[in-house]
Amino acid sequence: MSVEALTIEYLERWTLDGGSWRVVEISAARVVVDLCACTGEPMQRVWSADPAVVAHLRTAPSTLD
Repeated sequence: MSVEALTIEYLERWTLDGGSWRVVEISAARVVVDLCACTGEPMQRVWSADPAVVAHLRTAPSTLD
């Protein structure tokens, strides 16, 4: 899996295209997310240290939960 910076817009596009996601790690400083195929298989690992992204993902329900 590659590691890329995550934005809210990228995550929204991923889900609009039929993908799902799950938070792997979250702290006050950063969040790490697995972007998954519609079957739940991890396809890409992304991260962000943007406080807005971290705050969004603290309250957004994972599409795999």
